[in-house]
Amino acid sequence: MHPRRVEVLVIGAGCSGIGAVIHLREAGVHDVVVLEKAAALGGTWRENTYPGCACDVPSTLYSYSFAPNPSWSRAFAGQAEILRYLHRVADDHDVTRQIVFNAEVRAARWDDARRVWDVDSTAGRYEARVLVAAAGPLHRPSFPALPGLEPDFTTGVEVPKVPVV
Repeated sequence: MHPRRVEVLVIGAGCSGIGAVIHLREAGVHDVVVLEKAAALGGTWRENTYPGCACDVPSTLYSYSFAPNPSWSRAFAGQAEILRYLHRVADDHDVTRQIVFNAEVRAARWDDARRVWDVDSTAGRYEARVLVAAAGPLHRPSFPALPGLEPDFTTGVEVPKVPVV
């Protein structure tokens, strides 16, 4: 099967990926596809749902310049509120139509002879002149190396195994 050719391929539909699509459109680039490994957008704010999860930057600064949010409920917005904001911005700017969900990138290689990125994903192959790596580093929980607190990688979900005392 032939790869799908696009001008710009964005990896990740979190804060950076959503912002990239909107800014690319403002610059006149419309042939953009976002590959998102999950079934929904949001990145870090979709994945991290632990009690008390919130931004460590003042909420007034934690917005896109083109979509300010004067209605944050508190000085350091919580996870659910930030995720709602990201969904609202994506909806307001019709970003979702350019996202391919459940499309995890397996490999990306620059082909110097053809001057394109050759990208293999679970949703197929893509060729892109420009590749934007917007996959954030905070999509997986990090657990300290403590006895009894080992992640369970067999289920694909990292669950702490804390002994009951």
